[in-house]
Amino acid sequence: MPLVAPAPAAVLVGAAVGLLAGVVLWRWLRTGTYRYDTDEPRSRLERTWAVVPMAAAGGAVAGFEPWPLTAAAVVYLVGGAVLVWIDLDVHRVPDAVTRVWGPAVALAVAVPAAVAGDWGVLGRALGGALVLGILFAVMAFFSMGLGDVKLAVVTGLVVGPLGVSGVVTALVATCVVAALMAVALLARGAGRKAHLAYGPALVAGVAVALLVPA
Repeated sequence: MPLVAPAPAAVLVGAAVGLLAGVVLWRWLRTGTYRYDTDEPRSRLERTWAVVPMAAAGGAVAGFEPWPLTAAAVVYLVGGAVLVWIDLDVHRVPDAVTRVWGPAVALAVAVPAAVAGDWGVLGRALGGALVLGILFAVMAFFSMGLGDVKLAVVTGLVVGPLGVSGVVTALVATCVVAALMAVALLARGAGRKAHLAYGPALVAGVAVALLVPA
C-alpha cells in the first residue's frame, strides 16, 4: 500500500510542535521522578534527551493524518515517546502518565471530530478502544501488565478511526517490532524468560498504521 502524500506544511508544523513538547517532557524525564525505589533502571538519565527527536518524529508522522485525526495523532505519538523511554528504562507503563495522557488523547479525538461534525470518528474510536482493551486484557493473563492494557485502550482511540484495516495494520506492525526487539534481546545474551517492554512496539505499530492508508 502506498504512503499518504502529506502536506509539507503539516509535517513541518507537526515536527515543530513535537520538538517543543519533547523539550518540555525531556526536562521532566531527566529528573527521574517516574522511577520507583524498587525499579531496576536500564538507562542513564542523561540520555533522556533522546525523547526530543522521538517526539519531533512523532509530530511529523502526525502531519500525514488529515483533520480531524491530526490532533489525536500528535498527542498520542508525542506522549508515546515518553512512554517508550520509561518502558525501556523500568519496564513499566506508569499510571501517573496514562492518567494525564489518556484523557488528553480522548479530548484530541473528540473535540476536532465534534467541531467537524464527524460523529463516526467518535464511534470508531470507542470501538477501537474496546477491541484493543479486551484483546490486551486477555493477553495480560499470560505475558503483560495492566499498564500495557491501559496503553492499548488509549491506542484504540487513535487507530479505531482508521477502520478495521488500520487496527489490523497497527497490530501486525506491533508484532513485527516486538519480534525484532525479542531477537535483539536474545542476541545480547538475554534468557528466553527475559521481560520484553511491549509499549515501544505498540507505539511504533501505531506510527506505521498512521502512515499507511486504508
